[in-house]
Amino acid sequence: MINAQELRTCELFVGLGDGELEQIAAIARQETYKPGELIFAERETAGRMFILQEGRIQLRIQLRSSLEPDGEVTIEEVEPGRICGWSSLVKQRRFTASARALEPVKVLAFAAEDLNDLFDRNAHIGFVVMKQLAEVIASRLRHTRKVCQQHSDDCAEGSEGS
Repeated sequence: MINAQELRTCELFVGLGDGELEQIAAIARQETYKPGELIFAERETAGRMFILQEGRIQLRIQLRSSLEPDGEVTIEEVEPGRICGWSSLVKQRRFTASARALEPVKVLAFAAEDLNDLFDRNAHIGFVVMKQLAEVIASRLRHTRKVCQQHSDDCAEGSEGS
């Protein structure tokens, strides 16, 4: 069983009390991934959200650009305490990036259905988590824009030397 204390450092749960964290811990499942293992793929149906406990996870997106041979760009490396798979909590329910373990990884996994049921039963938990989720999404969008702009600039510099 997952300890509520393990959730305290997660960016989504800032502002929740011990009893609320215990309710969330009750629906968490621990999973492990080996280096190089795909955790989820971009555009797949998003049924779970993950909190990284140990290791590093690489998030990559497809750019579909003739400037990038394989079409993928790393947008972020997730650190312990951060989430990935937030798409499972919003209506589209499709992953917006792919996630791959860079080293041995331990995560807490949450079925989106279980989280949404909890939010329906306890509106305060749902409000706090969704408010924090909005911050995570906004931060990732800003970071992704920065990475894509830098990538675009690098590609333009490379083509000028051709």
